[in-house]
Amino acid sequence: MKKNLLVAVLLSLVMVSLASAEVFKIKYIGGKEKRQEAREKSSGQVLWKSENSTEKMVQDGKLYLYITEKGEGIYGKDRSFKSWESSAYYLYDGTTVIPDQAKKVYKDEKGNVIQTIEKFYHPEQKAIIVKVNGQERPFEYQDDVVDQDLLATAIGNYPYSEKRDFVFHILTNEPRLYPMNVKYVGEETLTVAGQLVASYKLQMVPDLGALNIFGAFVPKTYFWFSKAPPYNFLRYEGLESGLGTPYIVIETVN
Repeated sequence: MKKNLLVAVLLSLVMVSLASAEVFKIKYIGGKEKRQEAREKSSGQVLWKSENSTEKMVQDGKLYLYITEKGEGIYGKDRSFKSWESSAYYLYDGTTVIPDQAKKVYKDEKGNVIQTIEKFYHPEQKAIIVKVNGQERPFEYQDDVVDQDLLATAIGNYPYSEKRDFVFHILTNEPRLYPMNVKYVGEETLTVAGQLVASYKLQMVPDLGALNIFGAFVPKTYFWFSKAPPYNFLRYEGLESGLGTPYIVIETVN
């Protein structure tokens, strides 16, 4: 408990990495609707399932990436049943995405809304406004910011051929803004939907600069993507949604 508290305090204080942050160049976006299943790493128990999609759309003459997700199951620190729906919009020029707005709504087993998270991005004013159940929390806008809706798409566009560290900022649904570092781990062959798939394995770790020694207290976070373009998401291993939530494995099942 003390270790988790220490890490939470450090991460909330360290807002800017000592390393140079970068903007992901988004060339591959996945596209078709995908189904995913999350299970607890230690027990193998299936916790929840979701469907998500990423597509291009034109609105008011502007090109956007539109990301949606629907899910339900045992989710969160309280390990209770929840269903959720989310939608997120990003301005897109073919390589660079600029977050615009996002909304996620959680409901209980009876269909009652228990939490609403809204995010509004204002690059010109260098501001981000996050509303959790109507309560506002401001953040300074970072050009390299990636939120949780865009995370898998962004990391899927890691520069695999360079095999180097890639530092950026992540805006979580807590909400908090963390500097993160994606590291190349290697290649693995996974079994996905009954088929063997060659993949790249990446690790995501907090980038705390001189304080990185405390990163040892944070459970490891890994992503796997198909080795061939468009580098489809295959597997995630890490905390479900922050400190205190289950350590899980998410896999694509179609």
